[in-house]
Amino acid sequence: GRKGHVVTSEEPVLLVSRRVATIVATLNRPAKGNALNTALIDALDELAQQIEKTWPDADGPRVLVVTGMGAKAFSAGADVTELDGIDAPAARAQMRHGQLVFDRLEQLPVAVIAAVNGFALGGGLELAMAADVRIAVPGAKLGQPEITLGNLPGWGGTQRLPRLVGRGRAAELILPGELITAQRGYELGLVNQLADNALAAATDLAERIAARNPVAARGAKRAIRSGLED
Repeated sequence: GRKGHVVTSEEPVLLVSRRVATIVATLNRPAKGNALNTALIDALDELAQQIEKTWPDADGPRVLVVTGMGAKAFSAGADVTELDGIDAPAARAQMRHGQLVFDRLEQLPVAVIAAVNGFALGGGLELAMAADVRIAVPGAKLGQPEITLGNLPGWGGTQRLPRLVGRGRAAELILPGELITAQRGYELGLVNQLADNALAAATDLAERIAARNPVAARGAKRAIRSGLED
């Protein structure tokens, strides 16, 4: 951290703030590239459940923006240190946990926007793809590099990426596991907008969405998703 700034273990892994009708959730493990450990996925799950409970209260949130702390990473992916030495059932449970939480985020009654402020790799890209809209800084790199570790995307990447960019493009990204620029992601339709300040652009869009009818917004989200599901 900065000189004189001591990061204690008490600092929450997910920082949640409210700006009028928008909740901003910031992945807060910058020293670890905002890697998604169990605690962080649990915190996202808890936040999603809170939003579900408060909807459609008149003063409840209308949009969720997810971003990463720092200028380097949105999220570098799953925290691989948690996978060291675990057996197959535990690995499957960890995979299922992430899938369920990302599904919950995707199915929230409010719009979800990913403000991709840096690297979005593996599980980090899968988290961004669970959002309705992705806004990225031009310097961001995106990819599903799991295959380079002898693994494959386990938190929805094999489903959400083809839905966003098509089957052939998804295979071209997942099978070699190479990274692409945010500009290339924009050309493929993986990224909706490029912005030097992804969070500012995301909160601007969030305010415009929040001004609309929340019941209609939820219905539109459901209809968009149902048209994509097999």
